[in-house]
Amino acid sequence: MNIFIKKDVNEIKDFPENSILFSIDRYAERNVFTNFPKVLNRMGIKDIKPIYEDLFTIGLSVFAVDKRIPRSCFDDNWTRELKVNIPVFEFDKWNNQVNRVNAMLRYLTGDKWDVAFRETEYSIFHDEIKRRKINPLPQCDSVCLFSGGLDSFCGAIHLLKNGHSPCLVGHNEYPKLQKKQNELAEMFREEYPSLNAEFISFTAGSYAPKYVNGTLFNGSENTSRGRSLLFLCVALVMASVLGENIPVYIPENGFIGLNVPLTNSRKGSCTTRTTHPYFLNMFKEIINSVGINNDIINPFAHETKRNIVNSVKDEEAFKKGYLETISCSHPCNPRYYRTRRVEYPINCGYCYPCIIRKSSLLDVSDEAQRYDHNAINMRFINQNEGSDKVSDLNAVISTVYRYQHINDDELTRLIKGTGKLSLDEINIFKDIYKHSLNDIIELLYQDTELKEYIEE
Repeated sequence: MNIFIKKDVNEIKDFPENSILFSIDRYAERNVFTNFPKVLNRMGIKDIKPIYEDLFTIGLSVFAVDKRIPRSCFDDNWTRELKVNIPVFEFDKWNNQVNRVNAMLRYLTGDKWDVAFRETEYSIFHDEIKRRKINPLPQCDSVCLFSGGLDSFCGAIHLLKNGHSPCLVGHNEYPKLQKKQNELAEMFREEYPSLNAEFISFTAGSYAPKYVNGTLFNGSENTSRGRSLLFLCVALVMASVLGENIPVYIPENGFIGLNVPLTNSRKGSCTTRTTHPYFLNMFKEIINSVGINNDIINPFAHETKRNIVNSVKDEEAFKKGYLETISCSHPCNPRYYRTRRVEYPINCGYCYPCIIRKSSLLDVSDEAQRYDHNAINMRFINQNEGSDKVSDLNAVISTVYRYQHINDDELTRLIKGTGKLSLDEINIFKDIYKHSLNDIIELLYQDTELKEYIEE
C-alpha cells in the first residue's frame, strides 16, 4: 500500500496512482491534525530545529498511518505492508538511517514498513501570527511523559522528591482526562512549592485520508501500537525547546515494558512496546545518529509496579492524588451506561491494566479506591460469563496457570520472545516477571473460590 505524507498543499502533485494521501498541512486539505505547533507558538516559540521537526513529522506520520490503515485490509488480518513516503528537512541524515527506522517500526507495530524520505522546505511549526498573550516557557529541568496513569504519576513524584522540576507532557485524549492531569500538576506545585511541575497538553488525530483521485479511504484501526512513538517524539521536541541536554523520562514498570503476551492467542497484543529495552535501544541509536542527544530514561525499567508504588506511597502528594489517576484501558465506558449513573473517567477494575493496578496497591489502604467494579472474584466471573468484561481476567488466570506450571527455561524462552535482550537483562526481567505475577496471584487469591478455580 503506497502512502504519501504531505506538509503543504503545493508540495508535490505527481503522486503515483492508487496512493493514499495524508496531509499535515496547517491550513488546507488537512486530514492529520495536531495542536502541538500552536502550543509552542503560544509560548513564543515559532521555529524549532529542523531535525526535531523531522522527528515530530515522522512520529505524527506513523501515528496517523497506524490509526487509519486497518489490518483487516491485508491477507492475514494483522501484518500490514506499508510503503510510506515522509517529507523531512535533513534528508541525508534520515536517509542514512532508513533501514534502522524500518526495523524499529516493524518491531513496534508488527508490520512490514518500507519508509522512504524526501526533502522538503515546508514547516508546520513556523507561524507568523502575533498573539497578544504569550504563555511563559516552563522553567523546568526535565521532561516527563504524563499520561495521568499511576506509573507516570509516581514518576513525577519520583522526580520532584529528588529535587527536579519536570515539564509534564500528556496527550489530550478527552477533556475530562486533561482536567485531571491539570489538577494533579497543580497539586504537585502545592506539595513541592520550591520546585516546578508544569503540564503541557497536546492533541493529535487523523480523519479519513484520500486517494489521489480524491475519494476517501474509509477505515480505522484500534490496535494503535504506534501512537506512543508520537508521545516520545513530542517529549523530545519539548526538551529541545527547554534547553540543551534536557532529559526525557518515560516512567513505566518493567513488567508492562516487557509485554509478555498473556496467552498464545494474544501475541498480537494492543499493548505498546515503546518502553521495551530493545525498542528504546533502537530508537536511541537512530536519534543519536541524526544529532539528537537528549537522554531518554525509564527510571522504573527494572521495577515492578508494586515496588514503584511503595517507593512513593508515603509522600503526601501520592496520598492526595493516586485515587485520581487513570490506568484503565477503557475509562470512558460508563458514559454509555443507560441503567445506572457512573461518573467517568473511572478505572473499570476488571481490564488487564486495572488488575495490575490493583496488585500494585496491595500495600496501600484500599478503603477509598475507586473502580467501576471493585471486586475481582468468582461471583464477578459467574455474573459476567460470556461477556467481554471477563475476557482480560480469564486471560490473566490462564497466564497465572501457565506461570505455575512452567520451568525456568520455558520462562526464559517467553521473555526472549518479546525482543532482543542481553543475558543480564533476561535475568533481571525474569525476576520482574516472577514478582509481578506473584503480586497478581496475591490479589486473585484474596477470594478463596477464585483461588480454588485457578488451582483446579
